[in-house]
Amino acid sequence: MLERFFEKTIYPYLMVTGFLTATAFITFIAPEWSMSNLFFYNGQMMENSIYLKATYQHWGVMVGCIGVLLMVSAKVKSLRTSTMIYSAFEKAMFVGLFLYNVCINDYQWFYGWSGVFVLDGFVTLYSFTYLYYYLTRDKSKAPVHLR
Repeated sequence: MLERFFEKTIYPYLMVTGFLTATAFITFIAPEWSMSNLFFYNGQMMENSIYLKATYQHWGVMVGCIGVLLMVSAKVKSLRTSTMIYSAFEKAMFVGLFLYNVCINDYQWFYGWSGVFVLDGFVTLYSFTYLYYYLTRDKSKAPVHLR
């Protein structure tokens, strides 16, 4: 069942989530704009944004590159497993940070990152399900990501 599911969905998954993830390059190009308009930082939060500008730009490049890697792995099948593993853990880390900051720290401002949470939550679920399939698949057949 999982084999058929991934056979049908892996290419569109990698292209769509890769593109959406690559939009993080906006934060590299225009960090102030993205902090205000995408992540809903208010004026008080933006007062010290100059100190965090390089951090947000670094995040934008790092995550944007993961998006490009996801799209490239849609075409270069030999990259798929390592890309899926890397993106799964990177995105799961953000999901954990989001939940921790919203539920434990009660940082209301972190809700501005809800869009990233939704995308990363989906990627985490899909990727870990894929990894489960990959580890438990019938080893006598070529894995679905190489077909």
